[in-house]
Amino acid sequence: MRVLRPRAAARSAARWVVTVLAWLLVMAGGSATAAVAATQGPGSSGPVMPSARSARVGALFDDSSMSYHYCSASVVHSPGGDLIVTAAHCLSTDPGTTVFVPGYRDGTAPYGEWKVVDVVEDTRWTADDDTDLDVAFAVVAPLHGRTLEQVVGANRLETDPDVGDGASVAVTLTGYPQDKDAPITCSNTASRFADTQLRVVCADFTDGTSGSPWVVAATGKAADSVGRQGDAIVGVIGGFEQGGYTAGISYSSYFDQDTLALYQQAVRSAARLGRSGSGRL
Repeated sequence: MRVLRPRAAARSAARWVVTVLAWLLVMAGGSATAAVAATQGPGSSGPVMPSARSARVGALFDDSSMSYHYCSASVVHSPGGDLIVTAAHCLSTDPGTTVFVPGYRDGTAPYGEWKVVDVVEDTRWTADDDTDLDVAFAVVAPLHGRTLEQVVGANRLETDPDVGDGASVAVTLTGYPQDKDAPITCSNTASRFADTQLRVVCADFTDGTSGSPWVVAATGKAADSVGRQGDAIVGVIGGFEQGGYTAGISYSSYFDQDTLALYQQAVRSAARLGRSGSGRL
């Protein structure tokens, strides 16, 4: 579990038992991913230097006082330039006073505090906390007449990443441990944990890192647009046991066509809010 928020703590007894049994099987080597862990080794984590890339990742706070950050999120490219992506267990459908602070560091908001005005999550997650659907998109209001993406850029969303059947992909995770006021990062290869989950070995991703993006770096021509939409988000920390039992292994719901449909729903919601003016500050 990577989030210290009451909403995420409510779990049914039946789901808990099933999940514990699944975890025991994994720890006992009952899945192919246990063998992967033995060969790839743990990824080391370290501090993040301020940069164009790191500015697209930020912390989620309960309110603008920035007294308590509980999850991580990142900017995802959209027509309106106003979307972030995180784990569904990090947000509720009523965003309340939640703010996103990109590039948060040592109590400062170098790129401003962005109010979350709408949250889009799969109704099956809302109904049953389905760990295969632990991803949410949120709309943030403009700030001083500019969109979030105009200020810090964005990564593009990639669905159905080429991971599985023995294939793996190099990803970089960046997020905010709840007990730190600066982000950490780690790079390693991600692999399939199940048909609907991804898994990566990275050290020190503790409570507060839920929602941290799994980013595949752009190469070739795509790298030319790295300041905007060159890199790709293929997952966020969440999914199996809301990100994992230990700080050294993280999980993500697999980004498939359901994720794409959710993103498109969020794009429509952002456009609707923009037309109505309810997304303005």
